[in-house]
Amino acid sequence: MLAMTTRLISAAVGIVITLVVLLLHNTIVFPIAVGIISLIMLMEFYKVNRLFKYRAATGAGMLFALLYPICLLGSASRFKMLLMVLCIIAVCGEYIFRKTAMYMRSFFAVVTGMFVIPFSLSTAVYLNNAHEQHGIIYVLLALAGAWIADSGAYFVGSAFGKHKLCPEVSPKKSIEGFVGGIVSDIVFFALFNVIYAGVASSKGMTVSFSWVSTILVAICCAVLGTVGDLSASVLKRQLEIKDYGNIMPGHGGLLDRFDSVLLVMPFLYAYISAFGFYTV
Repeated sequence: MLAMTTRLISAAVGIVITLVVLLLHNTIVFPIAVGIISLIMLMEFYKVNRLFKYRAATGAGMLFALLYPICLLGSASRFKMLLMVLCIIAVCGEYIFRKTAMYMRSFFAVVTGMFVIPFSLSTAVYLNNAHEQHGIIYVLLALAGAWIADSGAYFVGSAFGKHKLCPEVSPKKSIEGFVGGIVSDIVFFALFNVIYAGVASSKGMTVSFSWVSTILVAICCAVLGTVGDLSASVLKRQLEIKDYGNIMPGHGGLLDRFDSVLLVMPFLYAYISAFGFYTV
């Protein structure tokens, strides 16, 4: 009972912080928040992989994670390539300097974390700027696309789960839960789009959407969220750890909560860039 209470309180605090950041999406607070989240996630990744002994390399990675989202806005965008090059030089410099102490696995772990996490989360900034009206809606859909499916999979799997989805990686995940997560996303996306179009209409605006696109995106978000979650679980299994951190009591670290977002958010941005989603 105490554990569940802790999880609920921690989740409530996280939701409040997320809502505040989303409300301030048109201010510098948004990219700064994305940068801070990227930084914390990268620190968790470096810690469990025991990489902090390489101070220059991990320091460069953390600096990149913090500043890159901010460098996507306005006049700061001219510095993003310079930031990237300088940070890569710092990582390579330590690799050369520690030629007998920093092995190839550590080098590529530093570089992989340095780019995958910030680049993935920074698509939130791209999504936010993708459309004056729909931008923040896209961000919300990306987060919901990962987390709604995860919650739906948990509840359906707990009630009806009998067939294991990937027992060697995540024993609690079931095929029934996986399907429940997909259905949850479809229902959420459908209801959200209907309500969003209705609200827009009440304000004198016309927002149209395709049912095929809505269902397709919902399914892809649910599937990719599961893939991201399972990928993070594989790493935890290999490292023999339960959670990446403890910043969210009862939930683990930010990387534990955002692992399912790491593929969903870039996918949604790529899909919207290629095909669009709403028409006005």
